[in-house]
Amino acid sequence: MTSNKRTEQSTPSTSADSWGLRYPGLVMGKGGKNEVKEFTGMWPLKPGTDLVAFTKVLAPGGWVNPPGESFAPMMTKLGLIRTARWFVARTQYFEGYTLFFVSQFDGTLEKYFDDFVLNGKDNLAAVWGNCIGCPTGPDVTARDVVEYIARGQIKTLACYDVVPSLSLGQIYKAADWYEKTQKFQRAVAKGDGKLEDKVNAFFKELAEPYNAVPSDAAIDTDVAREWQYEDVADRVKVK
Repeated sequence: MTSNKRTEQSTPSTSADSWGLRYPGLVMGKGGKNEVKEFTGMWPLKPGTDLVAFTKVLAPGGWVNPPGESFAPMMTKLGLIRTARWFVARTQYFEGYTLFFVSQFDGTLEKYFDDFVLNGKDNLAAVWGNCIGCPTGPDVTARDVVEYIARGQIKTLACYDVVPSLSLGQIYKAADWYEKTQKFQRAVAKGDGKLEDKVNAFFKELAEPYNAVPSDAAIDTDVAREWQYEDVADRVKVK
């Protein structure tokens, strides 16, 4: 029975209640063709967490499973996350340091967490497994870890996105068509050959699937050497 239950938990679910979400997040672009959502969360880091090893998991080639894969291109394939960032700071809520995670994405908050499961337990644990209370052990599933992540949700006061009415797919397609149209214009401007042939070739190329623009990730691998979390109070003149 336990094994069947675990298998059930690993499957995505679109129920908000199943993730224990309290807050839908800010919504940008209401009423347009697309809406951008956001998620912000915080979790207490375990004492002595190796932030260098933590960071390398998110760096190119740092994924645990499959080994050598990278976070950014895998997220690009999902076509959901627009931006994400992790940072560490001290708070009044936890002893030691707190991990913060901020993300903006297309689609619903529930779908976002459903897709989060696809990162896999090993990769999720390599990041959030450094946090106090994160489920561990051989019987733990990716869904268990994502439920823990969802419980760390906090409210965002304000958020901004430059094109919330356009989904990632629409942005990619617009860039693809723009490049193909420029190529067609240059071909026509040359004045050689038959215009009809060039038009036919242009429409044929437009119908071809576009290649998704690969996302990228900026990783600060010097986080341990350039420590900046304890002197902020002095820098902003708080005594």
